[in-house]
Amino acid sequence: MSTTPVVQSLARRLEDGGALSFSGIASPAWPFLAALVKRNFPQRPIVVVTENLKAQETFQQDLETWLNLDSAVPLLFFPEWEVFPHEGKLPHADVISDRLQTLTVLSESIPGAPRPIVVTSATALLQKTFAPGDLKKHARRLQCGDRIVPLDFIEWLEEQGYEPEAQVTQKGEISLRGGIIDVFPATAPWPVRLEFFWR
Repeated sequence: MSTTPVVQSLARRLEDGGALSFSGIASPAWPFLAALVKRNFPQRPIVVVTENLKAQETFQQDLETWLNLDSAVPLLFFPEWEVFPHEGKLPHADVISDRLQTLTVLSESIPGAPRPIVVTSATALLQKTFAPGDLKKHARRLQCGDRIVPLDFIEWLEEQGYEPEAQVTQKGEISLRGGIIDVFPATAPWPVRLEFFWR
């Protein structure tokens, strides 16, 4: 499909840059167009801006279908906070997780890896978020063989806002039992268990 004259013409127009209008394309075909553009420009990040949360969720689901054959492309969901500043409460944990995951992936640059597609809304883009430098200051990457003191790591996690619990069941919770730390990262679908061995 990417070798057809229409697609080749589209790729050349996009390569030249500038604002392009596709007013003749029906809205159900927009996710297909986004997938097509991504296939032609895998090394460029693409941001899709929808009008509201419902349209964003629908676009994301349709785009997942079109990208199913190319699972290497990161597809990110960047929602709005869904709470007003005067309400004095935190957004849902899944909203925080989706936003943090998107910002984390965008701040990392792996040579040769496909850049992501971000599906968001106009409201979400207007809401204040972390600067890349601030995000890196509050992130920590661990790997097998690292030498750290468990209590120091627990203290660091608490400084980042993690809540100590007897058992980890939700994002943002940690648990320490002997040489085992269970932590549920805000950007992960499942909790992680760390085991420490003393020599």
